Amino acid sequence: MVRWIVALIVVLFVGFFVYVNISNKLPEGLGLTDGELMPCPSSPNCVSTQASPEDVEHYAETIVYTGDRMKTQLLIESFILNNGNAHLVSSTLGYVHFEVKSPLVGYIDDVEFYLPAADSVVHVRSASRVGYSDFGTNRERVRQIQSLLVD
Repeated sequence: MVRWIVALIVVLFVGFFVYVNISNKLPEGLGLTDGELMPCPSSPNCVSTQASPEDVEHYAETIVYTGDRMKTQLLIESFILNNGNAHLVSSTLGYVHFEVKSPLVGYIDDVEFYLPAADSVVHVRSASRVGYSDFGTNRERVRQIQSLLVD
């Protein structure tokens, strides 16, 4: 009987990691469309500065920066890459996309930054690919970027 319970636990454990691996595919629609990042899904594991302020679950304040646009983007890129398990997917002046992998389970978050040429602001979208809740990880990531650029 104990063997069957252990076998069931092992199968469930392996099945969970297979599910995470299969579900961690790059979502369609990321990037900019007419100056807008993709909207957040209804799940609470996404934060965006372009969400409606009434959407308290997903909304984060737009980040205002001073200084050079390129230097600000390079500062953001350096910060994300130096904070572990980040992979730069795409970078052009004004837009950056990272994949950030959680250390324990391997969930992947897509983190996008948009720095429009006409304004000294940074728009951010940070969203988990898998699951429902992220325990505030994406919101904390946006808060760290706000602190980096405002302080």
